Amino acid sequence: MKKMKNMITMLAATALLLAPLNVPLKASAAEPVTYTVKYMEDTKDWRYRTDSSEFEDPNYYREVDVIPLKDGDIVAVYCDVTTDEDPKLDLGNARLSNLTVTQSPSFLIIQSGDIDECFLLSGSSCSINGNVSTAYVYEKSFCNFNKNVKDLRFISGDEETHSNIGCSGTVGHFSHIDFENNIYDYNLYNFAANTFSLQDGILQTAEEHYSQTPTQGTAPVTPPAPQQTSQPSSTPSDEYDSVPKTGQRNFTPWLLVLGTACVAGCVLFSRKKAH
Repeated sequence: MKKMKNMITMLAATALLLAPLNVPLKASAAEPVTYTVKYMEDTKDWRYRTDSSEFEDPNYYREVDVIPLKDGDIVAVYCDVTTDEDPKLDLGNARLSNLTVTQSPSFLIIQSGDIDECFLLSGSSCSINGNVSTAYVYEKSFCNFNKNVKDLRFISGDEETHSNIGCSGTVGHFSHIDFENNIYDYNLYNFAANTFSLQDGILQTAEEHYSQTPTQGTAPVTPPAPQQTSQPSSTPSDEYDSVPKTGQRNFTPWLLVLGTACVAGCVLFSRKKAH
């Protein structure tokens, strides 16, 4: 009986050690980080930080070439100075969930990976070198998309908007929304590569380079009203849904089987010894 008690004690200890294995393991995705990037007039380079406070001392902030961008992060771009050459901003190859470019007197050349949502606020002046899922161009902007844009939405607040927009790639859908006059027009599809051109708010692309009906899917959703703040609106994405979940294993049945076998063996051994 003493040996059987020792065996049961060992079994209980084993069960306690393996108990944590019955707890489901959960995987989580890293939260997106918002980076504020600004061109510094004194140092004539780009610096970044991870909050929206003012850039008081340019020597305090890190150079943009060491920015630790990962897929899903958010970047807001600022440049409030006139430069002799067009400032080039290289954000690497990470996929951005949100890229916002604010008003700039200089023409910015921005290189990045694919972009989920690109907001070019009124007064922005730039070229975007990355594929864009949805682009929002507000009011008086001057910009060019050097790759493909799935959904391009030009948003104005008055009839005197004179934006210039070009695209060197394809445009899947283009629409114009004038919130002040409640106008929703254009709504055109499938622009051929290097044909989209909007000059002074008027589409210049010949009709043979686009279609008036979509090839598939439903009509696009009306975009939100123009943003009033310079900070990008960060919308939580479905990052967590795309993360592979760790499998769950339940060792309880095996422990029960093992325990039953050990107890039965101890009983038989005790009976044989008794005889």
